[in-house]
Amino acid sequence: MSEESLPPGGPVRRTDVYGNQARAVLSSDTLFLSHFASGWKVVAAGCEPRPQEPYRCRIKGG
Repeated sequence: MSEESLPPGGPVRRTDVYGNQARAVLSSDTLFLSHFASGWKVVAAGCEPRPQEPYRCRIKGG
């Protein structure tokens, strides 16, 4: 198993919730979250937008 660390993402600028999925846009990162019975969990981090394509995320949950 490999480990990767990210710098702090900074303050939250915006959140978007779509049912059981959410996106949190921070000042220097974008996180994707999913809602589970135990609460909200980050499922992808270190995400960068790409024009006309899905985000590219450095860390993804499995």
